[in-house]
Amino acid sequence: MLVQFYNVSKIYPNGVKALDDISLRIERGEFIFLMGSSGAGKSTLVKMFFREEIPTRGQIFIASRSIVRMKRSEVPKLRRNIGIVFQDFKLLENKTVSENISFAMEVVGANIRDIKIRVPEVIEMVGLKGKEKCFPGELSGGEQQRVGVARALANRPLMLIADEPTGNLDIRISTEIMELLYDINRKGTTVIMATHAQELVRAAHKRIIMLENGRIISDSLAGEFFL
Repeated sequence: MLVQFYNVSKIYPNGVKALDDISLRIERGEFIFLMGSSGAGKSTLVKMFFREEIPTRGQIFIASRSIVRMKRSEVPKLRRNIGIVFQDFKLLENKTVSENISFAMEVVGANIRDIKIRVPEVIEMVGLKGKEKCFPGELSGGEQQRVGVARALANRPLMLIADEPTGNLDIRISTEIMELLYDINRKGTTVIMATHAQELVRAAHKRIIMLENGRIISDSLAGEFFL
């Protein structure tokens, strides 16, 4: 078991209840879609995985470690095992493709030798060979998101969290990014993707967790969800 949520609730200081008694189990190697309308609790749930938010009540275990009881000094180690892909890419505009990916490894203390080996590997993995020296402004939206995926994979994470990764992309490029994420999943990385894109989810035949008003209202395979 990779992730376990036990009766997790999150109430913000202004009184908003973002999550309400969430219990959830995720196995290693799963591909999961998180769905729900704006305000359903997806963003808060996503932030729980890498401890940007902690529960008001309940427990969360990742790889059998409680991230609620975790010391602040242990959080960087947790985050080294989690790659994150953002909707708006969040690339450093003054750094090249290679430098953006290298930076993700430098900040977690990777040594220079490992960086020199790993960066070309992930660039090839996401189909950007030949673009190493390009800056983000010289790339298409789809290419920028591929850099985002490469950066998320650089530290060989156990889990990849993709927060609306196709939200700013057209359907053709979105499909390409999805194929990339499926390939990463087939190689053993657990993928958790928050999305509104029903057409992509419908085609995937993966597990779907549907949130509404901070609660899980459905946890099923795509074929059952779209009946």
